Amino acid sequence: MTVELRPITGENFQAVIKLEVLPEQSGFVAPNVRGIAETYIYPDAEPRAVYDDDEPVGFVLFHPVDKDRPAEGHCIVRLMIGHQFQGRGLGRRALEAAVEWIVRERRVGRVRLSVVPSNSTARGLYRSAGFVETGELDHDEIVMVREI
Repeated sequence: MTVELRPITGENFQAVIKLEVLPEQSGFVAPNVRGIAETYIYPDAEPRAVYDDDEPVGFVLFHPVDKDRPAEGHCIVRLMIGHQFQGRGLGRRALEAAVEWIVRERRVGRVRLSVVPSNSTARGLYRSAGFVETGELDHDEIVMVREI
């Protein structure tokens, strides 16, 4: 199984916006259609579909921390795996693919993300992937950083 990130296109748009998390996870991540719509408000945002082989299974949204100071790093603003695909290790592989994408495409060595404090599953995943909590809050979410 190969996880890769692909651009959102007319061909995969419907499949990506149909992907949802479980109802009890809905407070942790905004719907994918909102993330895609935000790219019109924030033109530096970059959405990607998460694919497992040739099947769209999730969504990730990137944004620079500060476009005028690229050394500050790049953010993973959203990361989700559709509920029907959870429990297969795809979240971990999608996170690594997202970090690799940032390093390769944005040529920075610092990746930032934030997590809802009560989302213990995501916090554990991020910690196990080398992210550390900074002590900062961003819109009531815990900020985590990974130095590459």
